[in-house]
Amino acid sequence: MSSPGAWRSLVISAMESGVNSFEATAGSDVLALGLGEALGAVERRLIFLGWRLRGNPAGAVTARDIADNVRAALQRTRAGYLDLLMLDETAAETMTPDAITYLTDLRNAGVCLQIGVVGEGPVIDKCIANDAFDVLATSFSLISDWQTRRRIRDASAANMTLIGCDPFPTGLQAGYSARGEIERPMRRGLLGGRRHEPTPVSSVYGFLNDTPGWSSEELCLAFALTEPAFATIQLEAGRADMIERMAAVTDKDMPTGVAAQIEMARFGQIAAQRRA
Repeated sequence: MSSPGAWRSLVISAMESGVNSFEATAGSDVLALGLGEALGAVERRLIFLGWRLRGNPAGAVTARDIADNVRAALQRTRAGYLDLLMLDETAAETMTPDAITYLTDLRNAGVCLQIGVVGEGPVIDKCIANDAFDVLATSFSLISDWQTRRRIRDASAANMTLIGCDPFPTGLQAGYSARGEIERPMRRGLLGGRRHEPTPVSSVYGFLNDTPGWSSEELCLAFALTEPAFATIQLEAGRADMIERMAAVTDKDMPTGVAAQIEMARFGQIAAQRRA
């Protein structure tokens, strides 16, 4: 578990109704103190503050670990309470029984209004079945498999708030070949020559780069926004121009026929993977 005084990053995003959303995770005291200064100039009701706890595969997460981290978060931000306390997959997997009970106590006491978990592994299924968790943040994209989709349905049926993450599949961001296939690094063939190995996934999604007026990233985000179970889609953008482009997608309708192409490609992807 990270030491209580360590914070790693700060994520700021806009929410509806004039409420600003802040999410901080372990890494830098300076960021935590700076966030505290910023919060002091804004009415607390206009701030949504999320805090993410990261686990340590080498050790268990106890109630004391959680208490120390939450206490340090409140001291440095002077927020009074946390709107959302998120645990990553490792923290959720290594929690002791007293830690799970303590999460419920934090919520009942109004210290953390909601408790959430981030991830897509088997431990997430246990969290969905546990009343201690109110929020699930999980990866979702146009190539998500049936297990991911089933997990989203289960979380929605459990009345959890869902946050979609990573809408841009990593494999679809590589360079395309002349046939519309994403190229892997060159590999040596049976006769000593070197050849490209296009991935099974890429060969059926080439149309994403051929849709007039849309980039592949914009289409991926537009697809993720069609999933009704998600309250919001969270993505990473390191450039101002990309933030502007992605924000504009929310006001656009996906081009006619692209949704059907994506579904056909998804089934083609499954067939290609089975053949491989």
